[in-house]
Amino acid sequence: MSASVVAFLVGTLLFVFTQRWSVFDDARLPFALIGLAIAYLGSGGLRVLDYRKHGDDGVRFGHRIALAALGVTAVAVGLYGLTTAPVVTRLGFDDEAQTRWSGVLGWLWPLVWTLGAAVLLAVDWGIRSSPAMTPRRRIVALAGQGSLVAMGLALVFPINYIAAKKNERWDLAYFKTPTPGSATRAIAESLEAPVDVRIFMPPASEVAEELRHYFADLASDKVRLQILDQASSPRLAQALKVRDNGLVAFTVGEVDLAAPETPSQAKGEGETAEKPAPITRTLRVATELNDAKRTLKKLDAEVQRILIELGHGERIAYLTTGHGELDTQGNRGVLDREARGLKERLGQLGFTVKTLGAHNGLADKIPDDADVVLVLGPHYPFQAPEVDALRTYLRNGGALLVAQEPALVREGARGGTALSWPLEDMLEEEMGVVLGDGVLAAEQGIVPITHDRLDRIHIVTNSFTSHGSSRTLAQNASNSPIFTPAAGYLEEAQDRRASVTFTVRSLAFTWVDLNLNAEYEADAGETKGARNLVAAVSGPDEKHPWRAIVTADASMFSDLAVGSRGNVMFVEDELNWLIGAEALTGTTQSEEDVKIEHTKEGQGGWFYLTVLGVPLLVFLAGAGWIRWRRRGAVVRGGAQ
Repeated sequence: MSASVVAFLVGTLLFVFTQRWSVFDDARLPFALIGLAIAYLGSGGLRVLDYRKHGDDGVRFGHRIALAALGVTAVAVGLYGLTTAPVVTRLGFDDEAQTRWSGVLGWLWPLVWTLGAAVLLAVDWGIRSSPAMTPRRRIVALAGQGSLVAMGLALVFPINYIAAKKNERWDLAYFKTPTPGSATRAIAESLEAPVDVRIFMPPASEVAEELRHYFADLASDKVRLQILDQASSPRLAQALKVRDNGLVAFTVGEVDLAAPETPSQAKGEGETAEKPAPITRTLRVATELNDAKRTLKKLDAEVQRILIELGHGERIAYLTTGHGELDTQGNRGVLDREARGLKERLGQLGFTVKTLGAHNGLADKIPDDADVVLVLGPHYPFQAPEVDALRTYLRNGGALLVAQEPALVREGARGGTALSWPLEDMLEEEMGVVLGDGVLAAEQGIVPITHDRLDRIHIVTNSFTSHGSSRTLAQNASNSPIFTPAAGYLEEAQDRRASVTFTVRSLAFTWVDLNLNAEYEADAGETKGARNLVAAVSGPDEKHPWRAIVTADASMFSDLAVGSRGNVMFVEDELNWLIGAEALTGTTQSEEDVKIEHTKEGQGGWFYLTVLGVPLLVFLAGAGWIRWRRRGAVVRGGAQ
């Protein structure tokens, strides 16, 4: 390697370090200029001196090619400069144009630099290996080989840009901690009183660092963060009832560390009431990273639940029972009739889940503490007194979710028995929606489960209306469809007083299967087209405004479907809208859907291994093959 190449590499590394390392923040520009001077003025000057020393035409030609390659890398540095914040700001682009400008130049300048650097290194190696005399054709061949290697490596940059725009990313890391989702951020911003988050962990704990990164994104005047060692803060730990490390304490209110010894000291003279006691909720997190991983994976959902409880109080969700509804206890062993996942998510959203049957109010009066009532896929009809209780609850300003099953599905579960359905009458009269006949089916946009024709009724959709009850779904429609197995469809009643908005529709190629044979039969009256799956309904009574969600499918809330990211968003959107908390809707991050932030060491290692290591192995294998063939040709020529 020549002195010119050494100067180029040293100067380039210095320039890169000034852009990447915070230690250069105060003197970034001077060090960057020094690096560029070494890389181009120094390297170019040394190259010119070598050019003048040699009389061989081939060597001089090689130096000229090397100088041209050095110029190509200088052009790449100029392109990089056009992506820096000061330059982009002065160009006056709007947000979209700025993103496109930075994105295109962001993969173009590394491509150009790689092309120039590869040719420079290849030609320099050729000159150094034959310093006295080098044929021009050898220089041309080396420059061509360097260009081929560079173009192979450069393919990575536009591919990465396209992949980023398509939002496709694979990460094979064994463990990752979530970052706060948009729902958690919204809840934190809506807090009326600040919450103090105190992380009790041993010094230099890896778990403390993971927690610090998570809560640093939430930290504000509403969420105040401290990292403490329980042994070093005994009085505070005692006041919060923290007996050892491995706890995260969330507190609303001021913690009194004075600890007066007598009751008379607790009040000042003339005071008649005590200060409100602080409220603390704790989250147990193991002090060792390997033991804490399971908790950290679902950290965002746990933090969201605690913040809701501290900032918005307890919520009560009643699930009706006694009519063959979805089971939240896991007693049936059938995924499309169990809803344990829904119950768990309700708890994470701050709801206390209770059952409601004829024995405890459903046949008389819905309990006054009900924030929302859920009717999840009954297979048997409600009795008239139960329907009347739901109707009264709704008219008094209640929040009701009714997830129906198509009549064909209900009758199939009951062995073909057709029964009257008073609940449907209430939906038509009070909410203005009617359940249509048949089950929706499609030949595409389906989820294969049984791997036969019945998979055609396992449809998905990403057709959402931008409504308060489907806001997050609409924002993520391209990558978060919802799964609606064996769904019916809804129609608007002729006479209605309530305000109805259909928020979820099937895709246009679905048809109504009237006999559940999963075959499209136009002659039998089956038609294709988008149909309504979910309705958001608001009551007309201004004195007692009510809200309701009606769906043409209950299995979308079952364990079969709630594992889908879109279905989880759907549940959160609907529930928050029903209780008037739609401002708190958003995504909840988990180990599966989190954007990963690696350390520089780990990120860099994997980047260079995949981007440089694999292509280099291919290059070396090709070079070895060519060398072996040339040796074989020489041996055969000598034998002749």
